[in-house]
Amino acid sequence: MPSKRAVVTKAALKQNSHADWNAFIDLLAMTEYDDLASEQRQAHLVFWYESEVQNGGHLQFFLNQGHDRAEETALSLNALGASEHAQVLEQATARWRGAARLAPADAMEYSAVASEMEFEDLDRAFHDCPVPLVEILRRHLVEHDSDYIIREE
Repeated sequence: MPSKRAVVTKAALKQNSHADWNAFIDLLAMTEYDDLASEQRQAHLVFWYESEVQNGGHLQFFLNQGHDRAEETALSLNALGASEHAQVLEQATARWRGAARLAPADAMEYSAVASEMEFEDLDRAFHDCPVPLVEILRRHLVEHDSDYIIREE
C-alpha cells in the first residue's frame, strides 16, 4: 500500500513552525491503521498508546483500543526506542488478560472500575520512563520525515 502522507507547504511552515508536527499527529490520529503503510503503523500504534494512557491510564487504553494489537504496540515501542514503555505495556497486557473483563455499560460503571486503580502502578511506571513518548515520536518524525510529509511550495 502506498504511504498516506500529509502535505505541508512552505507558507504553512513559515506561518507555524510546528506545521510538520501538527500534520504528523493529524495523520496518525485521523487515519485508520489499515489505511497506513506498514512503515507508518508503528508510529500510529505508539501515538494511540501514548494518547490513551496520558488521558486515562492503561484502563482507558485497553477499553478504547482493545488488546488485540498490544503485542504489536510493544514491538513498535521497542522499534522506536521506547523499550521501557514496551516493558510497562507488556506487564499491563498480562494483567489485563489475566482477568475476565466486561466493558463498562455506562459512565457510572466506568468510574467504579477506574476507582479500583488496578493499573495505578503501571500508569506511574509509564510516566516514570526516562524519555516521554512524545519526544520519541518527535525523533521518529525527524528521522523518517519523508514517510509522513510531502513538501510543497
